Amino acid sequence: MPNSAVGITMDTVNEKDIDDHLSTSTEIGSNKESEADKTKEFPRYTRYMVVASCFVIQGLACGVVHSWGVQQEYLANNVYTGDTKKIETLSYIGTLMFFSVYFWGMPAGWVAEVWSYRKLCFLGTLVMALGELLASFSKEPWQLCITQGIVFGIGIGMVFGPSSTAPAGWFTKRRGLAIGITVAGVGVGGLVIAPLTEALVRSTSVAWSQRITALYILVLGTISSYFVRVPKQDKTRSFNSFDWRAFYNRRFAVHTAMVFFVTAAYIVPYTYLPEFWVKHGISSQNASVLIAVANVASSVGRVATGFAADYIGVLNSLVLSLVVAAISCLVIWPFATNIGVGVVMALFYGFTAGGYWSLAPLAAAKLFGVEKLTSNSGTFYTVSAIGAWLGNPVGNAILNGPGHGTQFLGMSLYIGVLWFASFLMAVVNRASYSKRLFAVV
Repeated sequence: MPNSAVGITMDTVNEKDIDDHLSTSTEIGSNKESEADKTKEFPRYTRYMVVASCFVIQGLACGVVHSWGVQQEYLANNVYTGDTKKIETLSYIGTLMFFSVYFWGMPAGWVAEVWSYRKLCFLGTLVMALGELLASFSKEPWQLCITQGIVFGIGIGMVFGPSSTAPAGWFTKRRGLAIGITVAGVGVGGLVIAPLTEALVRSTSVAWSQRITALYILVLGTISSYFVRVPKQDKTRSFNSFDWRAFYNRRFAVHTAMVFFVTAAYIVPYTYLPEFWVKHGISSQNASVLIAVANVASSVGRVATGFAADYIGVLNSLVLSLVVAAISCLVIWPFATNIGVGVVMALFYGFTAGGYWSLAPLAAAKLFGVEKLTSNSGTFYTVSAIGAWLGNPVGNAILNGPGHGTQFLGMSLYIGVLWFASFLMAVVNRASYSKRLFAVV
């Protein structure tokens, strides 16, 4: 398959051949790491600037998504009070942004690899800033759906994939740690931007908070985009080089299924755990603190699991993270009815679910090669976009079934089963790479 964009076949070859012929390789690496790949490193400051810039872009894009709830709460309780239809419309905006992160993954990955990582991130920054600016002039919820949900969401989709995968090509020995630090920007962005948005909304207005957000996205995003690049841009690639036969490869199909299951499961606990805790007598303030604990654990988990992957193997780390996330939902969640067990749930789920976001692209690099990591990851995300769209609505339907808003056990089982299914997919790919139980893969 010359110039295959996905770059995989049903056979395996030695990874040294891939490293020696990285720009033209069309096969998955074997179980042996190239010695050259272990020792070759790129200029230190260039690599660190790429990680830092991608960290900032991840924080700007996803931090705004995480802080939307602040604006939504204010609008629902102070602007559209009593108008249930408009309040319901507001609830779609967060879903639209979350959906966009995944839906635009495939085209963004292709454009980055064929055109330019730096230019695409710069363009995505402009679109995000434009979406926020237009949102500040929106008077109705349906207008916010278009500006904040769709326009801003497109901008997120343009920068998310390239900025989360670009650092991988710059590192060989500490690739896991580099990706972990990069995607930790998501959690840090939420921790910084959410309280900043809260302060701006209370001291000015939702509109002015959006205008100020547009300004710092434009400034910080533009500066950061300048440093986003990859070691080697394949100029022979074209938009016509995608090979749909990649989905017939078992590893590729299994990895796609794993991403789909996680995408459907990931956001639901963050959405409904506060309500679960409040219904069991925990104050709304303490419920917010527990979610903050989960966010901090998520940021730590992204770095720690990436670091661990450099030593025990990325596929091993992925399997462990997924099974612990499943256990936290199936076993811990139903009993997290007090602050003590709630902290345990927040720590375990936040750490392992957050760690997945470091390990998924690292696993894709391990299984399918680094050069086409962005387009491969984008393909996984786009296929999984339907999971992002269905996760919360299905969870809500279960919750509001018989019992009218009390079926949290059904919800926890639903999310736990999705995480367990993703664990099984990871086990299948891990076994296809090496059947030795204690192999570092």
